Amino acid sequence: MNYHHIYHAGNFADIFKHIILALCLEKFHEKPTPFFVLDTHAGIGKYNLSDEKSVKTSEADEGIKKILREKNFADFLPERYLRILAKNNHCEISELPDKLNIYTGSPIIIKDYLRRDDRAIFAELNREDFLQLKKNFAGNPKFSFLNDDGFNFLKSKLPPLEKRGLIIIDPAFEKDQSKISDDYRKIIDGLEEAYKRFAHGVYLIWHPIIKSDEETLKQFYQKISELKFSKVFHTTFDIGSKPEETKMHACGMFIINAPWQLEEKLNLILPKVLQILKS
Repeated sequence: MNYHHIYHAGNFADIFKHIILALCLEKFHEKPTPFFVLDTHAGIGKYNLSDEKSVKTSEADEGIKKILREKNFADFLPERYLRILAKNNHCEISELPDKLNIYTGSPIIIKDYLRRDDRAIFAELNREDFLQLKKNFAGNPKFSFLNDDGFNFLKSKLPPLEKRGLIIIDPAFEKDQSKISDDYRKIIDGLEEAYKRFAHGVYLIWHPIIKSDEETLKQFYQKISELKFSKVFHTTFDIGSKPEETKMHACGMFIINAPWQLEEKLNLILPKVLQILKS
C-alpha cells in the first residue's frame, strides 16, 4: 500500500517537524553566503485540507486547526511559519483560523526561505506524488525535482557546491510485509555516507514513536549514537493518547549539527503547542 500524506497533513507531527525546519532555515539567513537544501522525501508540497482523505481522519482538526483556534497562536508559533501558511491560503495571519484550507509541506516552506543564490533538491519516489509536486512549483533553476529514492542522494548529491546546507529526512516508515520498516536501516546507511561527504551539514531526521516498535527504536537510537557526527540533539513530541485510539501520538527528531540556540527556542515553543494539543 502506498503512503499518502494527505491523510495526515497538518497533524501534530507536521507542526512539530515544520517548526523545527523553519527555525533552522532562519539561521541560514543570518549569513549572506548561499546555502543548499535536500528534501529526501518531499511529498506533493501542499495539501488541500478539504480533500475527503484529510476530512476522513480529521488529523488537521486536532492539529494545526486546533492551534489556530487559540486567540494568541501568533504569540508562540514562528512568524515566518505563519506567514507561509497565510501566503498559500491568500489571507492575513489573523485570518488563518477561518481561512486555512491549504497546509504547506516541507518543500513549500523551503521554497519560501530560498534567496536568489540558494538552491534545493526535492526527491519523491512515488510517481503520482512526484508529478503533483512539480505542478505545485513554477519553473525555476534553483529547484530540482528527482523521481527517485531520496536516500540515494545522501551519497550522490553531497557535498553541495554551496558548502552550507540542510538535509531533511522524513520517510513514511512503511512496513509493507515486514515487521520493521526498511527506512531505519536506510537512514543509518545514508547518514554514514553523508558523514564522509558533508560532516558539517545540518540534518533533520524525523521518526515515529509507536509502542509496538519499542525494540526497533532502541536499536535505531543506538545506531544513531554510534555515528561519527559530534553534535546530535534528539527531541520528542508526545500529545498523549486515549485508551480507544490506535493512531500514532508521538514522534521525534534527531538534529545533527543543530544551529545555535535552536534547543532554547524549541523549549519555549513546543511546550505551549503541546499544552494546547493535549487539551
